[in-house]
Amino acid sequence: MEKITVKKLTNRHVDKVILRSVVISICIVQVEIDGVRYQVVDEKGQIVRFNGPEHANNVLGRMTTDRAVLLHQSPYAEMAGQPEGEPTPPLEVDFNWRADRA
Repeated sequence: MEKITVKKLTNRHVDKVILRSVVISICIVQVEIDGVRYQVVDEKGQIVRFNGPEHANNVLGRMTTDRAVLLHQSPYAEMAGQPEGEPTPPLEVDFNWRADRA
């Protein structure tokens, strides 16, 4: 996957923001630009971890988008009665991305 820094996303428009839940209250962000998906990284090339989607939105608030979604790979993994070993499709819900247009 391609990488893009937080700095390069400032005052930029992206087609889609994907807020991917990694563990409880931690998420990483991917963006789609012209059909290419990028992982949001810091200046050292390390994946940026956010303390939830609101934190990501606050840090990346000067970036605009057509659509933002929250993506959770296994939202029902801990529920009793779920078949073991069968992959479940990720849960994807729309997220209201707030952008500071300056």
